[in-house]
Amino acid sequence: MKIVKTIFLFLSFSIFLTGCFDKVELEERALVLAIGIDKYTEENDTNTEKTGEEKRFIISMAMPEVSEGEKSGNNKDNGQPMNEEKSKSINEAIKIAEGSSVASTIDLIGTYMSKNLYYGHTKVVVLGKEILEDKNLLKETINALERNNEISRKIIVLGTEGKAQDILQTIPKDEKMLGIYINDYYKNNKKNSAFTYSVDLEDIIQQLLSIGDTAIPNIQITDDDVRLTGLIALKDSKYIGYLDDTTTKGLLWIIDKKSLGEISIPFENGYVSTSIFKKKLDKKFYEQDNKIVCQFIINIEGNISEYMLGKNIMIDTEKYKMIEDEVSNYVKTEIQNSINTIKQLDVDIIGLKELIRKNKYNLYDKYNLENNDIYDYLKFDIQCNTKIKGSGSIK
Repeated sequence: MKIVKTIFLFLSFSIFLTGCFDKVELEERALVLAIGIDKYTEENDTNTEKTGEEKRFIISMAMPEVSEGEKSGNNKDNGQPMNEEKSKSINEAIKIAEGSSVASTIDLIGTYMSKNLYYGHTKVVVLGKEILEDKNLLKETINALERNNEISRKIIVLGTEGKAQDILQTIPKDEKMLGIYINDYYKNNKKNSAFTYSVDLEDIIQQLLSIGDTAIPNIQITDDDVRLTGLIALKDSKYIGYLDDTTTKGLLWIIDKKSLGEISIPFENGYVSTSIFKKKLDKKFYEQDNKIVCQFIINIEGNISEYMLGKNIMIDTEKYKMIEDEVSNYVKTEIQNSINTIKQLDVDIIGLKELIRKNKYNLYDKYNLENNDIYDYLKFDIQCNTKIKGSGSIK
């Protein structure tokens, strides 16, 4: 009996030592780095799918593709030196399919591949304008991404004024792959966060479910290159308009805790640049003259990063205070202009309804903000206080 137990224990342990029976080797995986989702139209029909089902979506997937020369270890092509295009060891392959749903179209792309699609390194999903303009298709898209357990909820979501497929097929200059470029862009530009606002899938899900209004970064093709610029505004889960860089920067002071960056203002016969390294935002709501006052108080700290050679601003307290006031006025004006823009679009990107409901429910209920246009009952009080802590390396 003791011998039988010993054999049984040995066999049990041996099962765990054999590794995972369903493990997929790396070389058997197709690494999806970026996903593009567009609305199907007859004009962009590729005529490749003959499944018989209605076509409603076009899905594009960008994957790294190792060149044959790299695979074989050769640097020559038929005895001749490889040209520049062929010498690239890793390129980006784009796989495209059309289908009735996001899930079925993704599955269709999988049938084209000799490898298993792997989303562990997927960096970004790009949504085309026609998807963003169609409320139902956008909600279907977000729902499909949410339900796909292989796709991380932290994946970056971008929109485009054109087609997502075109974005994926445009390789950024001096880069090899779009997905890697987007990931590195956000990682390496944290200090300049005024222009690097990011939204992930989890953010989009929460915002669309709670208020239906949100904004996502816009990516566009410029001079055969891709560039992140401005925001795309969504109202009631649908495209409502584009916010340019200036409007975006003003808006990010109050919707993005990380938004810092440089402020350059005219001063005397030149410009003074201030590098903002700290920001604190307080939001208050109260009633005045039958309106709900939305008060934003922004306290920022920074260093002077550029002035006039030979000028030591630190010893002139009057000018020092003038620069602080000018920076405060600059930020205040930026914010007010951005608020005026989103008021014209009638889109609640800031999430004011939800903020008032949570912090001043009596006012939320009194003005019936659940059913009324919030901007009919709001007025804004923008305050900014600037403290310049030093003049950097200027002497």
